[in-house]
Amino acid sequence: MVERLQEPLKGATFVDLDGTLISGNSMHIFMKRLPRILLKRGAPGAAICSLWLTWLRSMRIISHRKMKWHLTKTARRHLLENDWVNMAETIAQHVNIHVADLIESRRKLGCLTYISTAALEEYSLPFCRLLGYDGVIATKFTDDIEDYDEMKGESKHEAIENLLMQENLRLESFITDHPDDLPTAKAYPYLTVVVNPSQKTADQFREVGVTRYLICE
Repeated sequence: MVERLQEPLKGATFVDLDGTLISGNSMHIFMKRLPRILLKRGAPGAAICSLWLTWLRSMRIISHRKMKWHLTKTARRHLLENDWVNMAETIAQHVNIHVADLIESRRKLGCLTYISTAALEEYSLPFCRLLGYDGVIATKFTDDIEDYDEMKGESKHEAIENLLMQENLRLESFITDHPDDLPTAKAYPYLTVVVNPSQKTADQFREVGVTRYLICE
């Protein structure tokens, strides 16, 4: 009996969001816009609370993770779906065209495109749809802060591996700017592209075998 040939794996590109696909930090945009949106939604107490949380973080009284969880909890309670879409549209104004062009060149070769980010899933999903990409791996909110796991480091690497296996994909490119992504880069050094690295960051990625860099003027 002749065995049926296995369907070839489809290629996939994974790109980080903050500092990579966009210039800047989406969390900063979220933090800046959130109080005004909360006021618009008739929640002045929540708006004050969000400002208080960002101040506590700026003074290093609370961790970034704790601030992020509480801000997300507040936003999920008051924001409408359209508010998240508007947030995504604002973030899209900061797309790095050089990285977007690199991704588009991969898409023309038939690669699927996924955003892999520690940013909030709430605005990363509409942002992904806005760009017409195929999916997103992002930080999911949990009701219990103890279970809150930011999508970075080993967590991101594991999520990428799971998606590759579930969707019968092979990784073609991994694009990032941040040392938090060293676990994935270490697993795929020859497929990783580092965007605008500082000398320290370049050295860190070089230690795990990465040699490809995208310098955007």
